[in-house]
Amino acid sequence: MLKKILKITGIVLLVLIIALVSIPFLFKDKIQQMVVNSINQNLDATVSFEKIDLSLLKNFPQATVTIDKLSIINKAPFEGDTLLYSGEMNLKMSIKELFKGENETMNIESFYSKDAKVNILFDKNGVGNFDIALKDNKEATEKESKPFSLSIQSYEFENLKFFYFDAASKMKLVIDSLNHTGTGNFAASKLDLDTKTTARMTFDMDSTNYMKHVLLDLDAVLGIDLEQSKYTFMKNKALINQLPLEFNGFIQMVETGQNYDLSFKTPTSDFKNFLGVLPAQYAGNLSTVQTTGDFAVVGFAKGMYTETTIPKFNIDISSINASFKYPDLPKSVTNIMIDTKIINESGLMKDTYVNLDQLSFRIDQDVFDVKANVQNITENPLIDAALKGTINLGNVSKAYPVKLTTPLSGILKADIVTKFDMQSI
Repeated sequence: MLKKILKITGIVLLVLIIALVSIPFLFKDKIQQMVVNSINQNLDATVSFEKIDLSLLKNFPQATVTIDKLSIINKAPFEGDTLLYSGEMNLKMSIKELFKGENETMNIESFYSKDAKVNILFDKNGVGNFDIALKDNKEATEKESKPFSLSIQSYEFENLKFFYFDAASKMKLVIDSLNHTGTGNFAASKLDLDTKTTARMTFDMDSTNYMKHVLLDLDAVLGIDLEQSKYTFMKNKALINQLPLEFNGFIQMVETGQNYDLSFKTPTSDFKNFLGVLPAQYAGNLSTVQTTGDFAVVGFAKGMYTETTIPKFNIDISSINASFKYPDLPKSVTNIMIDTKIINESGLMKDTYVNLDQLSFRIDQDVFDVKANVQNITENPLIDAALKGTINLGNVSKAYPVKLTTPLSGILKADIVTKFDMQSI
């Protein structure tokens, strides 16, 4: 009896293994045709992929569809530009989905993408390259069956690179080495999405670099209301390099744009947070630096983002009587005072202004002080500034871990009052 049971068990296992290996070959063409149909029915772009594989063993008892080297290439007016490329894309679904009819919707439970690149471009006229949805008769499109539907429980992006360029403003944003995961029940109209994100960010505007390889780290639970298209920050912890930030409020997608009601702040106020926002190659070893005083960032953004408006916002950056000293350097920087506000009160980008009410510091007996106001930032910046103080240039590398190819020496004394617009310069 035992031998018969073992024999039957062995036969059943053998049949299952043969089925798991052979079934993918039977359904591979069906899956590939569904992918092609989904693309042709929805996208006005040139789409290609190297191959599509189906496996029942990789994530048994779920089926896994793997699409290798998927690319979406724009047509005019961005003809030839790559909108999206993914080295590997995996879709997981229940095996029973494979047995659905040709016109039945196939539900995808999880999604994974590796080594993807996304390029978002705007030309000088403000036209974007991402609007590739077919503009066919909407009513007819809605009647057609859709090959795929999302009932996602989890998704993941590994090593994604996001590139954004606006030719009109000469704004360039690069987010690379982006790893992001999210878990939540997208089958529900309201859900809590648990996300984890790490990335590096570089930002340039008009040939000036403002951020270079700044590390980003965000753990956040988002409350999502799919019916209202509303996304609420719940539990969250963010780091910009080593500067911690917390967010509250929501972002809501509406017919005319996006509605923002966000507030943010630094949960701790150690001055080391200020050094932490600098790129690591410029900030040195922050684990050993000695600091006194505090540093705080507090702000909000509230209002509509549309084609003509932005949310009103106020960002307050401050530090009072702070100092820092690196243990392997002989000098310290003391009496650091920062009082800066970045404000928009109208909702029009051109009305954004910066008040640098105070930026001062001391090295030994040398004190340097700066005050400035910058208005009309996006069109023709108006600068009103005053600089006064003394810096012993030889002390710079003795107080701050900056690597100079040419050593500095001498005494810099300044007493400057200036008011000008950038176009005049």
